[in-house]
Amino acid sequence: MASGLTQEEENYVRMSLLLTGISPRAARALFDQEFAPLCLNATITKEYNKLRDLQSKRIINQPQWNLLFPRRPDVPDSKTFDVTLIITLIRHLTDLTPPRGGYDQLPSDNETTPTSDLARIKYYRNILAHLDEGKINNTSTFKTMFTTAWNDITGAIGRLGGQQMKEECDILKTKILDQSNQEIMLGIKHSNDEIMELKKANEEMTVEVKKLKISHEDTVPWNIRAQINEILVEWKDNDKMFITTEAAKHVLKCIKENNCVTIAASPGVGKTATLRNVALKMSDEGYDVLLVTDPGDIVKFHNPNQKTLFVIDDLCGNYSLNQTDMKVWEPVMERIKKILSNKLVKIVVACRLQVYQDDKFECLSVFKSCVCNLLSESMCLTKAEKVSIAELYLKTKAPEIIDYYDSYDCFPLLCKLYNENPALNITDFFQNPFTVYEAEIDKLQKKGFSSKYCALALCVMFNNNLKEDILTEDVNEETRTIIENTCEACRLDRGTSRFTLQDELNSFIHTFPKKEQNIYKTIHDKIFDFLVYYFGHKMCQCLIKNAHSSLIKERFLLERQDSVDKFITIVPPKYHEIYIQRIIDDWSTGQVANVFCNINMKIPQFRQRFLSCLNELDVSYQIQLAHTCDVYSSNTALHLSVLSWLCFIGDIPLIHWCVNHGVDVNQCGSNGLTPLHTASHAGLTEIVRMLLDIKADYYKCDINGWSPVKHACRSGHTEIVRMLLDIGADYNKCDNDGWSPVMSACSKGHTEIVRVLLDIGADYNKCDNDGCSPVMIACSEGHTEIVRMLLDIGADYNKCNNDGWSPVMSACSEGHTEIVKMLLDEGADYNKCNNDGWSPVMSACSEAHTEIVKMLVYIGADYKKCNNDGWSPVMCACRYGHTEIVKMLLDIGADYNTCNNDSWSPLMSACSEGHTEIVRMLLDIGADYNKCDNDGWSPVKIACREGHTEIVRMLLDIGADYNKCDNDGWSPVMIACIKGHTEIVRMLLDIGADYNKCNNNGWSPVMSACRHIHTQIVRMLLEKGADYNTYNNNGWSPVMIACIKGHTEIVRMLLDIGADYNKCSNNGWSPVMIACREGHKEIVRMLLDIGADYNKCINNGWSLVMNAFEKDHSDIVSLINEHSKKLTVISEDI
Repeated sequence: MASGLTQEEENYVRMSLLLTGISPRAARALFDQEFAPLCLNATITKEYNKLRDLQSKRIINQPQWNLLFPRRPDVPDSKTFDVTLIITLIRHLTDLTPPRGGYDQLPSDNETTPTSDLARIKYYRNILAHLDEGKINNTSTFKTMFTTAWNDITGAIGRLGGQQMKEECDILKTKILDQSNQEIMLGIKHSNDEIMELKKANEEMTVEVKKLKISHEDTVPWNIRAQINEILVEWKDNDKMFITTEAAKHVLKCIKENNCVTIAASPGVGKTATLRNVALKMSDEGYDVLLVTDPGDIVKFHNPNQKTLFVIDDLCGNYSLNQTDMKVWEPVMERIKKILSNKLVKIVVACRLQVYQDDKFECLSVFKSCVCNLLSESMCLTKAEKVSIAELYLKTKAPEIIDYYDSYDCFPLLCKLYNENPALNITDFFQNPFTVYEAEIDKLQKKGFSSKYCALALCVMFNNNLKEDILTEDVNEETRTIIENTCEACRLDRGTSRFTLQDELNSFIHTFPKKEQNIYKTIHDKIFDFLVYYFGHKMCQCLIKNAHSSLIKERFLLERQDSVDKFITIVPPKYHEIYIQRIIDDWSTGQVANVFCNINMKIPQFRQRFLSCLNELDVSYQIQLAHTCDVYSSNTALHLSVLSWLCFIGDIPLIHWCVNHGVDVNQCGSNGLTPLHTASHAGLTEIVRMLLDIKADYYKCDINGWSPVKHACRSGHTEIVRMLLDIGADYNKCDNDGWSPVMSACSKGHTEIVRVLLDIGADYNKCDNDGCSPVMIACSEGHTEIVRMLLDIGADYNKCNNDGWSPVMSACSEGHTEIVKMLLDEGADYNKCNNDGWSPVMSACSEAHTEIVKMLVYIGADYKKCNNDGWSPVMCACRYGHTEIVKMLLDIGADYNTCNNDSWSPLMSACSEGHTEIVRMLLDIGADYNKCDNDGWSPVKIACREGHTEIVRMLLDIGADYNKCDNDGWSPVMIACIKGHTEIVRMLLDIGADYNKCNNNGWSPVMSACRHIHTQIVRMLLEKGADYNTYNNNGWSPVMIACIKGHTEIVRMLLDIGADYNKCSNNGWSPVMIACREGHKEIVRMLLDIGADYNKCINNGWSLVMNAFEKDHSDIVSLINEHSKKLTVISEDI
């Protein structure tokens, strides 16, 4: 043995010299026979197109390409080609018969063709490249492998390169090696490893650059995107406990058909769970789901080229309508409407029913366009659905509460709460859940668990937003005092450790509180409602003095009112003065919004009493309060002055109080809103008059460019508009988006105001920044009388906006028949298309406005014109299932075979969406049922994918080609197998579909069914006689695929029918190896019991045990060892 080299190292060096030194010359000898060196340049040039195709498919890499087409004057030389390139060129540019198993498998011993020898060299070079330690072990197994490999390789070299090369091999096997040989080979290996590392690093960098590019183009900041993704993962996990109800299906249908959907319900009914379920389903359909709380984020995050679903929970407050939130929406509402005109963008919101039913919610009209009230008769939970929910959460206890299914609207919540607190008496809980909770909390106090009691009270004090830091880090004096006061009210020592309180909260997790992102809050809003009510009665004074100002604002009334929520706390008279003082204290600290949005401020008697209390204060303090600015930080978008807030609530005596203390009548908040803006918007005529009398500036605009007259026009306050115009207000002044007062009035349908503005000379052709004119806005919103008024005065009815939309197209799209008729009578251009090529008739077809389509067709509109993507009116109607319109268009001669730019026909669109009647209509009229799109998809294949059984039957009956494959070789039967459409598969098999036809990657129908766990379909195919031993291009068989996925039943089925359980993939993986690596113990046992070869190793030399051990499947390692011992005993017995 050579000095300094171990036997293992010597084996490695000899093999390396053989494969990297001699074998390339042998391969080149064959190559030079096929490609004469003198003609190589001409041959390669001639095959340029083939080679370019190989490069595009990444079969030839860039360095190899540079060798084939070097810079002039150099020409290609086979001496520079490595074995991989030589094999690639022989494989694709010659007629030599390839090895039986392809170039990626080790040929059998009896295969000695030139291409088989190339495959041998390639195979062993690959094994060598994966030996990391520069050694070939000298154990009996590896010694045998070395000898076998050496003989295989040298035999191949001799046949390819001749006797002289064979003799070189023989000399190499026995010649003395020294350390330099090893150093050279290890150096080469080290260089190769470095190259591989560099390639890997380059690939990783390419991925990172791609991510950075996507991130740069993303309209959502990366940190917000990460938070959203994290929340969606949590939603997906929670969705496992969601029962899909008819209401949930209806909401999903609505959001698919509409751009904006509102889910309304009382707490606990399931509106949030439904919202999340629908959002996840839309995400599965390719929508980018974005969770937002600030309406401005919709504008900022909007990507016009991306399917986007904006999701908002607890719209405008989670207890009562939050006027501050509502005011924030108004400035961006028109921009959001424009965003929603893009069919790719949708918004789904959930809000409490009491918020939705508030009169002020009318201002948010976009959220009233499609409302799903989960408590309505058509959407409330059915008895069967309640049974399903009970069985999911209560398991065997579900029958015990069958009599209480209808006791509470919040039945789903009660089931969830009991699931998390199963120790409660189930009957008592479902009879009166909050009485049970009250008794449980009372016990805490009575039995001396005051720290637990206090921990719950703190969740209330901090308005369901108790940050963990408050209990673990240094806090300011105000926060410390709140905690100490709460402890005292709960009969605890004021100095009780905050860590103790945190421990108590943690012990309560999933009973009352939960912890999300280091914030403690109750497990449901309904529980918080109850806790506020509970502690509001138990420690009312402590809450009034210490609780968060938002709690004071929303949860306490001094006097009981009609239809008050049952969880509102009525403050006892002895605490009234304390409550009013608390409001004044909040005011003094700048929480002006919380003061004047207080639910008591809606009551005139309270305001009168409040004013009396103010007048009793020191005058200097009154002046300070009157001049206090709103520094309320939870919503920076709406900071009003005190006088503006008083104008908003419309209390004249309080306004006089404020003005008398020297407040500037034109003082504005950070958003530029003055008292005159607020009063004009709210329609408070007397207050507007008062403000004008004391010299309020009627020209001043807010930060969005809205003037007082525009506020009044938008809100429909005619008398105020007249008053402002009479005093000289600018009636043509536009806001930052280019909207004029007349546009605002047109948008909202305020006919009298439009008339007033037109009479005074307002510009009726002035367009906004998007090119929309008043007449277009009125057409889009359906205000017929205003449109007539504008047309009579001479408004331009053909003026298009920046996207090319005309007034007639807007009216057609929205279905305003009378307006369309009016425009057509006036002479509007009914064939004018927008920038995307959409015509008025196409818009009407798409939106199912039958009467308008009829009207346009009758007048001569072009019903054959296609948009820029090649979609025709008939195709739009087919896609959206508008049967009557399709019939109308076909009757007048529309081309039913015209395809779009992707070669999609009307028939394909109808097949894809499952519109059976339209499909029948198209087939009856002679539509081409075998026409394929650019990807080779036929109508029958599309219907098979979507699972539309009746349409598939219809197409087969008429003679559609059921074996037609797409460009990737996928047949109808294969796509039905993947999707699990059992009935369609049966239908195709019965009619004679080819169940063994493979796609371009070698995947068969039975493989596809195995991969997607469709057991019934696998059984059906096997019974029909499908080939269960066919292999894809990577050498994977059905049994291997079932093994990797862990489908025990399918593996058993394949083995019972005789599937080959020892056949390996191209890289040497057998079924039992795969099952070992993936940890499927039952499948491993099944394969070993049937006789699978457990000693076989994959191409890198790894055995079954090594694979199982690497993945830490110790139970499988034990199983293999037991099996081995059992066979040894049997062998010895024999």
